[in-house]
Amino acid sequence: MAFKPPASLVFFVVILPVFVIGTVIGFFNSQKVEFNYLIGMVELPLIALLIAEFVLVALLTLAASFVRVFGLKSEIRRLRKQLRDSETELRNLRALSAPPAPVAPLSALPKVP
Repeated sequence: MAFKPPASLVFFVVILPVFVIGTVIGFFNSQKVEFNYLIGMVELPLIALLIAEFVLVALLTLAASFVRVFGLKSEIRRLRKQLRDSETELRNLRALSAPPAPVAPLSALPKVP
């Protein structure tokens, strides 16, 4: 069995340093930059633009993921219904093709006094 580190260890070893490095980069890059977009221009600190871009990309990724997940869930529902129908049809076919129950010969019946 493979070793699986606890989630808190993964957080402190991987995620926390990323946030610390991002904070340090943001602190030292606080100068204002010009941001030109389709309908205008705004002057913001570089870190604000980076955070806004990160949030926007995260939201777009979540939206795309939700669309894909809902599509897959509907496909799962359709396939489960198809499986249920196929199992029912198979049961019915087996019942139709089952040999008739054996009939005991008259000599094997008990004699009535």
